[in-house]
Amino acid sequence: MEIMRTENLTKKYKVYDSETIALDKVSFSVEKGEFVAITGTSGSGKSTLLHLIGGVDKPTEGKVIVDGQDIYSLPAKDLSAFRRRKVAIVYQFFNLLPMLNVRSNISLPLELDGRVCEERELMKILKMLNISDREFYYPNQLSGGQQQRVAIARALITSPALLLADEPTGNLDSKNSREITELLRKSNQELGQTVIMVTHDLHIANQTDRIIEMSDGKIISDMLI
Repeated sequence: MEIMRTENLTKKYKVYDSETIALDKVSFSVEKGEFVAITGTSGSGKSTLLHLIGGVDKPTEGKVIVDGQDIYSLPAKDLSAFRRRKVAIVYQFFNLLPMLNVRSNISLPLELDGRVCEERELMKILKMLNISDREFYYPNQLSGGQQQRVAIARALITSPALLLADEPTGNLDSKNSREITELLRKSNQELGQTVIMVTHDLHIANQTDRIIEMSDGKIISDMLI
């Protein structure tokens, strides 16, 4: 079952009189439950693509369809609500609020959307990510790897149609990078979570179901593992 597709997705930037094409008519789809890696060198367009899929930026041309909805046909207010409910993004930097403990950081997206954080679901995710014993800790009391686990938990608690990860291991050492990738795989396998991850690390990409390689704003290969 298709959960996301892009149609001729294009992003152009103008700087004075020159124009840069960051993304050039990209079309592809992702099935529900897939774990997809998007790779490529710096400037290849992979992060731009992820941000457009996540509704963070607007395309110059083309469409993004998530769970049957053309997201850029929505008014700004509705797009914001759709993004909160259907898409979650994990970044390289953890973006945790320092004044909130682990529980509060995780439940925050639900509270902002007027929803209740179910205790059973919260504990299930904490246990799966091996941070059950850190639920009342604050970000400055956690290691980098633990903070990224909290960021992943915060993404999973909303049960999004898509979990997008933008270089989620880029700020971690090799041990924590491996563990975070394994946890993303675990969320994919145990929760059926669809994951699209941007990474420059081919070793990490090889742990997914499918690798999409980009260059100069275009998809140059799309391979099942």
